[in-house]
Amino acid sequence: MKACCPKDPTHKKFITVAHVSQDWVVDEHGNFLEVVKDLETVANPDPWNTWTCAECGAEALCSS
Repeated sequence: MKACCPKDPTHKKFITVAHVSQDWVVDEHGNFLEVVKDLETVANPDPWNTWTCAECGAEALCSS
């Protein structure tokens, strides 16, 4: 899989979703207060996710 910025092929950084597990500090009701640490990546970024160029904001084009 390769992501490409449609506006500028020299842009090489992208924003997309990955799923991680974390240890949290919560209040007495279980409401999130802060992250203690990231534990592991549960799911890596998926090629079918939306990928956005981190440099200019264009929606990336992805190829296999």
